Amino acid sequence: MKAVLVGEPGEVKVEEVTRPEPAEGEVLVRLRCCGVCGTDLEKVHGQGITSKVLGHEEVGEIAEIGGGVTGLSLGQRVYAHHHVPCGACDLCRRGEQTLCPEYSKHNLVPCGLAEYFIVPKYNVDRGAILALPDGLSFEEASFIEPMACCIRGLERAGARSARTVLIYGAGPVGLLHLRLLRSYGDKKVVISDVSAHRLGLAAKLGADDVFNASDPAEGQRALVALGGGPDLVILATGSAAAFDDAMRTVAKGGTVLLFGAPKKDAKATIDIAHLFLNGTKLVTSYAATEVETRMALDLLAGSRVTVSDMITHRFPLSKSAEAFAVADKQQCMKALIIN
Repeated sequence: MKAVLVGEPGEVKVEEVTRPEPAEGEVLVRLRCCGVCGTDLEKVHGQGITSKVLGHEEVGEIAEIGGGVTGLSLGQRVYAHHHVPCGACDLCRRGEQTLCPEYSKHNLVPCGLAEYFIVPKYNVDRGAILALPDGLSFEEASFIEPMACCIRGLERAGARSARTVLIYGAGPVGLLHLRLLRSYGDKKVVISDVSAHRLGLAAKLGADDVFNASDPAEGQRALVALGGGPDLVILATGSAAAFDDAMRTVAKGGTVLLFGAPKKDAKATIDIAHLFLNGTKLVTSYAATEVETRMALDLLAGSRVTVSDMITHRFPLSKSAEAFAVADKQQCMKALIIN
């Protein structure tokens, strides 16, 4: 079978590997669709801060079931979460499940971007496999994981009470934040990016205003339109320059959400006096749990958040290198790999 692996820095390899067989407690899934994520791109370029395993926005059909697994059936359409917490350690009990020491130890085998992959027993036992309703397409369901991450970030940042929001990054997760904020009620949302192509899509998909982050005059105009500094600034990018801007821009008593994964060894400078006098709250959010994945599934299944208009490119698994190249050059909004 084919699997997509990280090669030399900047290289994506589609290789023939042995199809795995599920052991006791494991489940084998046939991939049907998987999104290309920004963290996948960082891994390919050797800049990632998590594992080198590609593909975590995957959905498919159950092909084989190992002994002892109950509640699942052959041919069932499913989403499988690549990471799960233990649920019992001090961090999990404090609500910091994605920081659990076990969280990142367990992953899909050989990866989520393979014709078939194993969901390990650890994940299966902890409810990482969610059944997809008939009315939800595989393409829409591939947004479960990134939407779940956005939900967790917005909840941690207290986004429901924010009246004005500035999002740095007009990529897929930036627009997912936009769509979720719209579902939270009446808010003014402005999006910033350096890509004119993506800003155009952001405006078309519902942003109240957009501006190019490389143009200070545009940024000032947008802030005036917001009525001053925003209550909430979301960093849907790992850019250190965007982080610096966010810390200067956020309103007094406002919140900055560090959501986009920074590159390895990324550094930024914080004006501690300004942070103190401005009353800025800095919140980080990494990944998601089954609580948020179920919330995302419910939103998508109930058509309460639309994602299909964000899909601009589709590639077969054999052309995954092309999918990564298009996403890397920001020539698309959301690129999906279909099997």
